[in-house]
Amino acid sequence: MQVRELCRLLGLPRGIGELGCVHLEGNEVRYELGDFPFVGETPVDAMRNRGAFDLATATAELEPHDPWNEGREATLILRGRADVVAVSRTLAQHGFDWCELVDNGALHRRPGLRAYHLAPTGTGKARGVAVDRRRHGIGREEAFYVGDSAADLACAPEVAQCWLVANAEPDLDWPLHTAAPYGAGVAEVVSRLLSI
Repeated sequence: MQVRELCRLLGLPRGIGELGCVHLEGNEVRYELGDFPFVGETPVDAMRNRGAFDLATATAELEPHDPWNEGREATLILRGRADVVAVSRTLAQHGFDWCELVDNGALHRRPGLRAYHLAPTGTGKARGVAVDRRRHGIGREEAFYVGDSAADLACAPEVAQCWLVANAEPDLDWPLHTAAPYGAGVAEVVSRLLSI
């Protein structure tokens, strides 16, 4: 729902959401769900109904990052503080090896807290970019990426250039940074690309 509205506002023909799991193209929606094993329920339904969500929030200082979970199907967004390796290991030990906790970076408006995705194992932003490039015949040298976290930098091998916006986590050591933060940083990269 969020990706569809963003694509509509920006006039984009397609978009990728939920940590690379949901691919929207016009009215068509495709899912890249990695190791998710269940048929007839979404990963979000399975995480909530089968207990993975409760276990993850009980294992670490995490809570739902609402209202951003509204309408989500593949991943749940949590906020707080967590050791992603420890939480994912605990999930696997309790039979939830089909999902994992992924760090999606600092929450700038909530100092000290981070955003996390409870996501199907075997998914991620880089996989989403790779699938989209293959599906549309886009070469690595024709693809560019802009983000603000380590999860975004994981996409670097899939694109010609990977940029971090100015408000990205300060401890990320990366050569390509925009001068502007947030959406203005994205616009900065788009302007650079259009002038090539």
